[in-house]
Amino acid sequence: MSHQHRPAASPYVFSARELVRRPGEQSEASTVFPAPAVLGTDVIGVPADGEVKLDVGFDSLSEGIWVHGTVTAEAVGECSRCLDEVRIAVSPQFQGLFLFPGAETEDGEDEADDVYEFDGESLDLEELVRDAVVTDLPFIPLCDPDCPGLCDQCGARLADDPDHAHEVIDPRWSALQGLTETKES
Repeated sequence: MSHQHRPAASPYVFSARELVRRPGEQSEASTVFPAPAVLGTDVIGVPADGEVKLDVGFDSLSEGIWVHGTVTAEAVGECSRCLDEVRIAVSPQFQGLFLFPGAETEDGEDEADDVYEFDGESLDLEELVRDAVVTDLPFIPLCDPDCPGLCDQCGARLADDPDHAHEVIDPRWSALQGLTETKES
């Protein structure tokens, strides 16, 4: 199996020249690079310059190139409850069909989620990889499923002090408290 050469423009771009119009041809590539930009959401993601590893297989079909593989990286974010740093290893699989210019799938599913168009020269996997990583990340990152979070009064980490509490009287009750104290005396 031959290894593909990647243009320097983007680490997500792979040359497809040796596979174009050669149904049955297969190729593999494996690469590690620093992420050019954050891969993820506003709350958690693989940071820019974080190490990204791609293991990709390419299969030439009559209508295009079937791409499948795994992206491996470490996402960094903060716990939604206590704001501590959260690090999560991600290794989602991805797959998609890159259609040759002018080609159509047999059942006309050009609008399907996993169908992409390309110029017949190079395959840009960035969208495919980004979608796989984002889908794999937690919507609400937590350092621990049982994280108690922060005290809403003073911001103390409740995990450090499980018995943490405040004697707070709602100012709306202060007038009534005055009445009960008068009656008792």
